[in-house]
Amino acid sequence: MDSPRTFASRLLRAGLLEDVSVLSAGAPAASAGEHDEVWRAVRAACAELGASLLEWDPAQAPGRTDVVVFDGAGAFAACGPQGTGAGQREALDRCMELAWELTRAVVDSAPLSAGWAGRIIYIAPRRGAGAHADAARAGLENLARTLSIEWARHGVTTVAIAPGEDTPAEEIGALTAYLASPAGAYFSGCLLDLAGPGGTPVSLPE
Repeated sequence: MDSPRTFASRLLRAGLLEDVSVLSAGAPAASAGEHDEVWRAVRAACAELGASLLEWDPAQAPGRTDVVVFDGAGAFAACGPQGTGAGQREALDRCMELAWELTRAVVDSAPLSAGWAGRIIYIAPRRGAGAHADAARAGLENLARTLSIEWARHGVTTVAIAPGEDTPAEEIGALTAYLASPAGAYFSGCLLDLAGPGGTPVSLPE
């Protein structure tokens, strides 16, 4: 019996990501099993559309890849307890550190000077994921906007995705797969907010 098709394959053309390599990272390995729902959905969507999947190993240079995906939702959830206080601040700090470490590792390994013109997609924590979830969302949005300007001359595009509290993981995966496709090259320096209207203002931690 054939396995059920993913949301992405029902929306997007078969083979859309053939010859596209996608490097992804999210929750640290020690706790990935509990916090990798979005990461798994992204990989499933990209794989079904023909992408070659790579997984980031911080101990090794990642090499050249077409698309980089950082699952900040998983990283944020894994790096600190729910609630408020120092643990949540630690989750915010570590989420942003991991996002930059992955980004820096890729552009150092490719590198920009050798003509790497890849795509970087940051997936932010869901709204309501913790006291500093909105701050993490704002941080990843700012990173995407800043790098889109800094690296535009190299042909690098950067985008942030902000899921709503109830956005299904497979929808996040489908949008990520779309952004990894040739059509995704038209997006850069922007936040794709899936939370809809009426979101609460961002409150940065003191």
